[in-house]
Amino acid sequence: MTDLHDPLAAVNAVLSEVIDMVQGVKEARWKVSAPDLHAELQALFEDAATWARLLVEQDDKAGVSPIDSMRTGTARTPPNLWPGPATLDGVRDVLDRNLDRLGSHVAEAQSQQQNQEVRDALAEIQRGVSAHRQALSAL
Repeated sequence: MTDLHDPLAAVNAVLSEVIDMVQGVKEARWKVSAPDLHAELQALFEDAATWARLLVEQDDKAGVSPIDSMRTGTARTPPNLWPGPATLDGVRDVLDRNLDRLGSHVAEAQSQQQNQEVRDALAEIQRGVSAHRQALSAL
């Protein structure tokens, strides 16, 4: 069992949320055709991949394996967020909730960090989360 009060376990909880976000964005990209939304989904997908790399780099620097504290890809159940057609409002609502949850995990992980480099990586993710929430709400 992971101790969520351990700073690196909190970082890996964020990484787990990012991975879940990637799965949801991948599903949404296949289901939407609105060009503006599709462009935002592509940007979010690319940013989430960057966020995941940032977090894995922090684990590597600390000599920690994220696999020790989170579900592997094969243990994750792929989401079926939109069993039917995905509407613009439906996609925005689901992704906004996911981004909100991710932002909460990032804030919690940030509050536990002593390492400034880890705090900076989490701050970058938090800025991205806010930017994507704003972009989605503007669509």
